Amino acid sequence: MSQFKGGDAFEGNQEANSFTSQHSVNGGTQVALPNIKLSWQKKFRSSLSLPVIVVIILFTLIGESQNSNFLNGPTWLNILTTASFTSIVACFEGFVLISGGLDLSVGAVFLTGAMVSAELAVKGFPLIVAILGALLAGAFVGAINGGLANYVGISPIIATLGTLFCTTAIVSTLSKGLAIGPLPDSFNRLAGGTWGPIPSVIFYAVGIALIAHVILRYSTFGMKIRAVGGNRLAVDALGLNAKRISMVVYIMTGLAAAFAGVLQCSYLGAGAPSYGSDLALQVIAAVVIGGVSVLGAVGEVSGMVIGCILLSLLSIGLLLLHFAGSMQDFVVGFVMVIAVSIDKIRRTFMFRVSRNDIKRAKSS
Repeated sequence: MSQFKGGDAFEGNQEANSFTSQHSVNGGTQVALPNIKLSWQKKFRSSLSLPVIVVIILFTLIGESQNSNFLNGPTWLNILTTASFTSIVACFEGFVLISGGLDLSVGAVFLTGAMVSAELAVKGFPLIVAILGALLAGAFVGAINGGLANYVGISPIIATLGTLFCTTAIVSTLSKGLAIGPLPDSFNRLAGGTWGPIPSVIFYAVGIALIAHVILRYSTFGMKIRAVGGNRLAVDALGLNAKRISMVVYIMTGLAAAFAGVLQCSYLGAGAPSYGSDLALQVIAAVVIGGVSVLGAVGEVSGMVIGCILLSLLSIGLLLLHFAGSMQDFVVGFVMVIAVSIDKIRRTFMFRVSRNDIKRAKSS
């Protein structure tokens, strides 16, 4: 089994300054691999977040030249608030993609979390019970997704599309297509308030993003997620249960989507059957735009969050510029295609750099 030392383990974006490892051979001999140092130019060119940041800056400057509201504080609080709900789900949808899977059911789970928590809240249950009920429902759907994709062998696209339709139908039937509300003040204060001038939901999103970042970048489990997305057969050969790792990732995604639904319900003061209708496409678009590879193994939480901010900026910014709704969808689709193209170019660049650096390190 490989042991990694000296900073972060090697990751797809090659942001670490160096990569050193020792590989155990027959449980005894330690074989040192070359120390590979990346120049700042190479790290700059292989950055996952840089292209998105550049687009955000350029779009903001262009928008400001046409509408002075682009740089207003309230406008950006609205942009960040909208991005927060997407970001909470996107951080863990990114985990699914990095592990080589796909979850199309997050919108339905988002709806389920909102409606379950709202129903429990209006029936007088304590806030913690309403939240836990929503989380259990989200974890249950996530477990079904993981079980179908990993243990039954159904394609993740088909499995999660099936749970999307089934879950949405069940929630709509039980709620009779009606909104649930008004909600108790204690529930509304969960995400409906502000901390100073900043909406509290932004703090929830930042906290969850930090947790996801630590898990993916610094934990052993995060390394396993990347390994499963990189080569599932190799992970199984090392004695790690790839199916179990993927299963946990799907459950985590279900929990995140359900919690985001609870926050949405609290923020708007009611549960509505229209919640999450197009969330899955928004989340996947944000994750891909943020640098997560559709081929697995590569991605960073920071990129996912920035991708959510860009989508929110495009949505609100195009409204400020008086673009039609259909044109907004065109822009998002166009940016997503560009992001996937950049991912393909980046992968080619990364592997070429890695191969050349290893050759130079061995020859020196």
